Amino acid sequence: MKHKRYIFALLTGFLSVGLLFGCDGVDEDEPDPSEEPSEQQEDNSQ
Repeated sequence: MKHKRYIFALLTGFLSVGLLFGCDGVDEDEPDPSEEPSEQQEDNSQ
């Protein structure tokens, strides 16, 4: 019985850590505001 309890606690810990670090809220599709605009965008503004 104790063996199952340890496995359950370990899996619960892994899932909790995964939720905390997996949902960091960073959208990789959006450009980083610190990056310079691309040359293509600069050419279109002229």
